[in-house]
Amino acid sequence: MRRGPVLVAVVLLVAATVLVVLRVAPEPGGAPELGATPTLPPGAPLPTDAQCAARVTRASWEPRPENHEANHTVPPGPVASREWETPAAEALHRRVTGDFTGTTDEIIQWTSCKWGFDTDLTRAQALQESDWRQSTRGDGGVSYGLLQIKSTYWTGTYPYSARSTAYNLDWSLGLRRACFEGDLYDGRGRGDEWGCIGAHYSGFWRDAEALQYVGLVQGYLERREWLAWPG
Repeated sequence: MRRGPVLVAVVLLVAATVLVVLRVAPEPGGAPELGATPTLPPGAPLPTDAQCAARVTRASWEPRPENHEANHTVPPGPVASREWETPAAEALHRRVTGDFTGTTDEIIQWTSCKWGFDTDLTRAQALQESDWRQSTRGDGGVSYGLLQIKSTYWTGTYPYSARSTAYNLDWSLGLRRACFEGDLYDGRGRGDEWGCIGAHYSGFWRDAEALQYVGLVQGYLERREWLAWPG
């Protein structure tokens, strides 16, 4: 049976339609365009809670829906916890509120903005510490949350370090800022963000464990695996 020009035209039309559909169909999963802030140098003015809340890129993307309750829990007032060792550091400690709710990434954006740190670096460190799961318990069950605050050393932080994602991140990045300003570790942390991140893990300044930890966080920062997570 002869195939005429009409049949050929129909085949070409169907093929073209399939190509158009393939080109415009979105890829399944994956993060939206995520908000970001840069690292502010030591001595720079830090934004307020409200200013950073207004800067958050809001989206429904939530790769960790199990964080929902903790993401919507805010301490009722100041949380009394162990001091940050120097008067200058303690002045920053008093800025910690945990007063924000949203998705896990929105909270990461808010705290990164509030303390003047690269948002992707916070995302990478949270991936190393907890896989972005606020329910994570480490160090034999005494370290809590996205950035693993050790309750046996930083007394008073629990239970809100476990119950509130925003408090956990707010407190942790505030302590990093105190280091980054040079208010801890005899001033060695001033301007040395990676040194401060390593000290978060080991408690010591650029020792072998701290440097190994820094390498792991840098790997996550380079790969940015969260961009491929479904939401």
